[in-house]
Amino acid sequence: MAAKTIDLNAAIERVGVTRLAIFTVALCVVMMLTDGYDFAALSIAAPAILRDWKIEPKAMGLVFSVTFFGLMAGSMFYGWIADRFGRRFTIIFGTLNFGIPTLLNIWATNSTELMVLRFVAGLGMGGVVPIAYTLVSEYAPRRMRSTLTVITNAGYGIGASLTGVIAVVSIPAYGWQSLFFIGGLFSLAMAAALIFWLPESPHFLALKRPDSPKLRALAQKLMPREDIPLAARFTTLDPQDQGNEAGASIRNLFSGARASATSLLWALFFFDAVGFFFLASWLPVVMEGAGVSRGTASLTASLFTFTGMLGGFLIMRFLDRIGPMAVIVLPILGGPAEILVGAGLPQAAMLTFVGLAGVCLGGIHYAVYAIAVRYYPPTLRGRGVSAATVWGRAGGIVAPYIGGYLLSAHMPIQQLMIIAALPCIATAIVGFALGRVYRHFEAPVAPNAALRKERAA
Repeated sequence: MAAKTIDLNAAIERVGVTRLAIFTVALCVVMMLTDGYDFAALSIAAPAILRDWKIEPKAMGLVFSVTFFGLMAGSMFYGWIADRFGRRFTIIFGTLNFGIPTLLNIWATNSTELMVLRFVAGLGMGGVVPIAYTLVSEYAPRRMRSTLTVITNAGYGIGASLTGVIAVVSIPAYGWQSLFFIGGLFSLAMAAALIFWLPESPHFLALKRPDSPKLRALAQKLMPREDIPLAARFTTLDPQDQGNEAGASIRNLFSGARASATSLLWALFFFDAVGFFFLASWLPVVMEGAGVSRGTASLTASLFTFTGMLGGFLIMRFLDRIGPMAVIVLPILGGPAEILVGAGLPQAAMLTFVGLAGVCLGGIHYAVYAIAVRYYPPTLRGRGVSAATVWGRAGGIVAPYIGGYLLSAHMPIQQLMIIAALPCIATAIVGFALGRVYRHFEAPVAPNAALRKERAA
């Protein structure tokens, strides 16, 4: 009698979000927390480093720029690593990749040494993020894929926020090195936890290592109430797989209907990053220029970050139910909110529109990854999400320079905020186009009654 073949993709759609999936998400959230902490540590420690080393801000600016180039390079190469060697190996390697150089920062004595260490750390920080989203999405049924991706993304924001809180205590008492010591030690501890507990993607194992004994054990954890024969064979049949992808190459990201989807995703990531990092980089300066006190202007950065996380949580379920078309409401509201920030309104109204802009632009920033994972099958998902992330990193490099140029030109705040709103218009147009293309990738989801019937069987 022929061995039973089990489709793991269909099994995950049938059983829903399992305990193993929740555990995997939790590990990735904490890993993202360490990534967000380590990335933000340089910005928080920068004033103390400038005083300690007695260097000019332009030297630190070069360190920031090199960090972003590391992020972009990591995003470029880690997708290939993940599709070749596995999601688990790549996430562990990436965590060590940013944890070790972060810890070594405590021995840096000049900006050149710091620049080298931050570039190396940037490779891991930028590379591991899209792979974490890829792994989480491969444990989620399609009806929950965007939700779990956004929840994972929240770990990054929490980590970045914690950096400032810890710095208030650690830097005055132990110096700026303490911030990197805590981050590096936490990252290495997280890498050890991942080595012991992080599972591999069942889709990756079914595609690349179908005879691995780990695959059957993993399948049993995914389907704890089902009896899996010892001789069972496993496959993963994703409706998005066009059947002609021979490997995970860039060329295959542009096969068939996926060509327009990939191009639009790259544009979405770029315009999102330009709009988001324009405000994330210069909002306190803009607010001071609008007449807000220095203390209040500094707090607007935290307001923007916090409301951005709320925006991600608000949009995630709509992305699962409606698809990418759900995101266009955010730039439609966010663009006018940005313009009103510079309209010379009373301070309370201005801060209200800063919060609304944060919800919308931050929501878009959380949504882009949740959208990207829906367009690629497991054979291409790591490469596809990472390739799109490269364009987001490029936008993150461009946006601060554009903002700095416009501010140096002493442009009126109202005119500046109108220009800042332009990426929102572009994001809305691209989001609408992606929503139209999505019908070629949307897989039919069984209604609840059918799912209950399958489980009973």
